[in-house]
Amino acid sequence: MIKKILASLLAIAIILVAYAYWYADSLKPQYTGETSLAGLSASAEVYFDDYGIPHIYAENEADAYRALGYAHAQDRLWQMEVVRRIAPGRLSEIFGSKLLKVDKLFRALSIQQYSEQMLAEFETNGDEKIKTAAQAYLDGVNEFVANGPTPIEFSIIGVEKTPFSMIDVYNTMGYMSFSFAAAQKTEPIVTKILQDLGEEYLKDLDVDPNTTGALLTSTPLAMEQLTLQIDKIITDLPAAPLIGSNSWVIGPDKTKSGKVIMANDPHIAYSQPAVWYEAHIETPETSFYGYYLAGYPFAIIGHNRQYATGLTMFENDDIDLYWEKDNPANPGQYMFKEEPRGYLIRNETIQVKDSVSVDMVIKSTHHGPVVNEALELDDNWPPVSLFWVYTQKPGEILEVTYGFSHTNSLSEARENTSKIHAPGLNVMYGDVNNNYARWSSAHLVKRADSVNSKLILDGTSGKNEIQGYYDFSYNPKSENAPWGYAYSANNQADTTNGVVVPGYYLPEDRARRIKGLLDQDKKWDVEDTKKMMLDVTSINSPEVASSMLEAIDEKLINSENEEDAIQLLADWTGTFELDEVAPTIYNKLVYKIQEGIFVNKLGVDGFGAYMKTHLMKRSFQPLFANDSSKWWDNPETPEVETRSQIITAAFTDGMLELENQLGEDMSQWQWGKVHTLEHGHVLGAVDLLRKYFNVGPFPVPGNNEVINNYIYAWTADGEYKTKAGPSTRRIIDFADVEGNSWSILPTGNSGNIFSPHYNDQAQMYVNGEYRRQLMNKEEIMKVSDGPLVLKP
Repeated sequence: MIKKILASLLAIAIILVAYAYWYADSLKPQYTGETSLAGLSASAEVYFDDYGIPHIYAENEADAYRALGYAHAQDRLWQMEVVRRIAPGRLSEIFGSKLLKVDKLFRALSIQQYSEQMLAEFETNGDEKIKTAAQAYLDGVNEFVANGPTPIEFSIIGVEKTPFSMIDVYNTMGYMSFSFAAAQKTEPIVTKILQDLGEEYLKDLDVDPNTTGALLTSTPLAMEQLTLQIDKIITDLPAAPLIGSNSWVIGPDKTKSGKVIMANDPHIAYSQPAVWYEAHIETPETSFYGYYLAGYPFAIIGHNRQYATGLTMFENDDIDLYWEKDNPANPGQYMFKEEPRGYLIRNETIQVKDSVSVDMVIKSTHHGPVVNEALELDDNWPPVSLFWVYTQKPGEILEVTYGFSHTNSLSEARENTSKIHAPGLNVMYGDVNNNYARWSSAHLVKRADSVNSKLILDGTSGKNEIQGYYDFSYNPKSENAPWGYAYSANNQADTTNGVVVPGYYLPEDRARRIKGLLDQDKKWDVEDTKKMMLDVTSINSPEVASSMLEAIDEKLINSENEEDAIQLLADWTGTFELDEVAPTIYNKLVYKIQEGIFVNKLGVDGFGAYMKTHLMKRSFQPLFANDSSKWWDNPETPEVETRSQIITAAFTDGMLELENQLGEDMSQWQWGKVHTLEHGHVLGAVDLLRKYFNVGPFPVPGNNEVINNYIYAWTADGEYKTKAGPSTRRIIDFADVEGNSWSILPTGNSGNIFSPHYNDQAQMYVNGEYRRQLMNKEEIMKVSDGPLVLKP
């Protein structure tokens, strides 16, 4: 009897395993064989190479984009579904109330309404060739939605597949554009510092002391809550926001081959799947190897055999927050120049999974939407409106991105770049004709000289209104510069025509290092460029360490570890390698010193908000060296504290914390133990599913603001969990585009957990390896298992 039961159980187990295997196999993307694809005018072939990158060969462009949509969907449909829901505020429908705050903010931003306006304009006046290509891509996506297997995430979460449309395309770009901006996280905390502490404190943080445009509220407000709410919303997004980037283009006079070399690594929040989908299109009229966003038809960056484009964040200021004032006699109005104006009012209902729906009333002034309800600000707050260039001006989103992959010359690339109104981007360009360039693109705002755009502005007086926009000729740029290269690292670009562009630029660390390396008297090749992209040396960090060491009171040093730590920092050259100890000590001190400076003045929440800004990254080096700054004094004590006291206390406390965290043996404090990277999938937040859907964790070298920029937030626990970094490292060599152009993705080209290409690049990525970007058909066929033939 027992034997029969055991045999039955064994049979059931075998059946279940067989079913699980069959089920998993049925969900894999189809990389070879034949399938039908409605709408094709002729058969198309897709060769997936050994890393799952599709190489599409079609008789015309429309067929190629239709095939691209199908290939993209079978690898990334779940990512497409999530991304298209962000801008219209529809995440709560599938994830529940935990993402309600995200939905409320994006509903308030009115990206959906802007997308509808731009789509209507495009449908009326858009280029027919672009319309055809974009719709063909969507048709390919929808063919997979209708007839392809359902990705497992849809089944686990309980989401039905539905067709994609052009409004999803516009919303995708709207979400990405908002994720670039920094003003909404910085202006509240700068305003808090001004209101609570005064102008002198702003000067020591390298903030313009001009404060005449601000309106200081009579009621003290916890303005840090505005920063923290927005930061949490961005952090909670189940898709990757863009953050920074490096790029440089080396001109022919500085390369061994006498041809241009381009390098680009856009910095984007890590996620699984990663943000980019690589694909290569070949038709009689189009050839392009590109990087695609989920659900978006045209490559954002890429190259062919004639030219390449790259992107970094410009970091210009294209958002302003305004204090508004309700009309006390009519709650449906606000006051402007002492006259009442009617709010534009829109009612929204957010559907919430497994809960009741939530109604919102969204009010807007002429500046933009009022965000109080979306950010759950209490009744003490006056209305706060958000002006954003992106939704205030018409944009040619599809035209610009289509143009990136259909350029014939430097002048055409420049003209296409000039059409970008927002977000601000540095467009990098190189070509086979030995041209190289960087253009800072954006419609730059004209503001009155009295306006400090880093503060929340008085929206009632009319004195702080936008006065128009500068012509593109005013934007920073560099074309075929005599020094032999163009570069960008989110640093403040050169001014043009006397215009200083306000922005939330990152510190000069990466820019200094890039410029210092490229200024060497040497000829560059691809191998040199690969090494440079992996560089983990900071010029600035030893300077910061020197400021720390000169302030430490050595009379208070009372342990061997403290003496050894001082010597390590004194000898340190600013490298952030996995096995080094100095970076662990350095980063602990950077945090502890700022904690000692700011908590007693801004409070715990205010300090947390400040640490999330680019302002902090730009300010701590000059502040640590400023012996006379008022920031050193603790207003809660009767005595006046000094720089030496604060830094010495931070050092001794920090060393004790490291001993408690990592043990008393300092040789075990290696950077790789505390600096790690894990690529999180939406379902990876569930402990049971984490090991299946997440990729990692891995120890990683690098640091904030070195070229190999693994970005993390400083926290009290001494764990530096990398949240963003190079979304690809790519190098294009115009001496041999087909044979010597390189790339790597953080995890893999597929977002399908059952695909062999889900994480096949992850270890290579953290090891600093590259793979070739293939464009030669014969070579592609050799590494492919055979074509996927798409038939009409």
